[in-house]
Amino acid sequence: MRNIHGSTGAGRVARQLTEHVAQRSDVNLHILADAADHARIVPLVGGAWRTYSYHTFASDTSRQQARWFALNRPYAESFWGDVQIVHCTAESYVPVSKARLVVTVHDAAYFEDSAHYADSSFYKQRLKWKLLFAKLSRNVDMFHTVSHFSADRLSHFFPSIASRLRVVHNAVTPHFFESVPAKGSQYLEEQKLFGQPFVLVPGGLHFRKNAELILAACPLLIQSHPDLKIVIVNHSDAVYLERARAFEPNLKLLGFVSDEALHALYSAATVVWFPSRYEGFGLPVIEAMACGAIVIASHASSLPEIAGDAALLVADNAPATHVAAIEDMLGDPLARQHFSAAGRQRAAQFTWSSSAAQLKRHFDSLL
Repeated sequence: MRNIHGSTGAGRVARQLTEHVAQRSDVNLHILADAADHARIVPLVGGAWRTYSYHTFASDTSRQQARWFALNRPYAESFWGDVQIVHCTAESYVPVSKARLVVTVHDAAYFEDSAHYADSSFYKQRLKWKLLFAKLSRNVDMFHTVSHFSADRLSHFFPSIASRLRVVHNAVTPHFFESVPAKGSQYLEEQKLFGQPFVLVPGGLHFRKNAELILAACPLLIQSHPDLKIVIVNHSDAVYLERARAFEPNLKLLGFVSDEALHALYSAATVVWFPSRYEGFGLPVIEAMACGAIVIASHASSLPEIAGDAALLVADNAPATHVAAIEDMLGDPLARQHFSAAGRQRAAQFTWSSSAAQLKRHFDSLL
């Protein structure tokens, strides 16, 4: 629960899947959670989360996870005896007695040699994930993953789980299909972006998000378009921040922003630029498309699968090619109109109601 408020990525997926599965008349959904997280998060998210049935444990989530991993106790049935399916909405483990266990695995990034910067923290995290996946491969009845790309890579690293992998795509949070909220428009005014041409980078500056390419491309864009703003949202690694600030005021580092602000930024951006090196799915691509944005992304990992022909896809190791693609879009209103319309149509194929229905069918197959 701690990840569903102010969430991106896996936290957004967990929230939307939970809400949309719970809306189904053929599901009786209960939530198992850290008592402290429950007390803190429910007032923040409100809505249907106030009405769900909860079962809580007193330990911190991380400690409870460690206990489950080491001892295989207590079973999920000790919290709710009628449970049939236990669904971990991210990579984690809850022991079961008679219920079926389903785990959502978002990607195989920590097993790839090129998806993260290879420092000591990476190898430490890789070891943790290897131990976790060894446990999961012995105990999980079904692995849900979010793209065929992720399924292929997980099968590559863990052949024993291939027959238990099921692909259900992520989707667009419904409000991104709607008009920009007033809070979002106010945010654009506050940031002096209303009516201003800008390129939006929604992934922050990280190795995995191709920060090196972004920082190599920025001076080329600024030199050719001195009035253009490059707006970077989401958290960034400290190692890239000093280099990025050298491009101010053309470059704006906004950090984490609310969904209302993100909605407005997607909708107002001249181009949404997502040159990521590795994505299990790539939520910003279809969120931006739902808002009518023109998307330029890397032709890498899952992004071609998700974007289809509704985005301009470019090699992930060529800064000058990304710059050329952005400049083409800046100077071609007809191309922008085409990609905006194609993007909206593409995004409409990814709804959380449909994802919840597909997931429910997979649940039924286990019973």
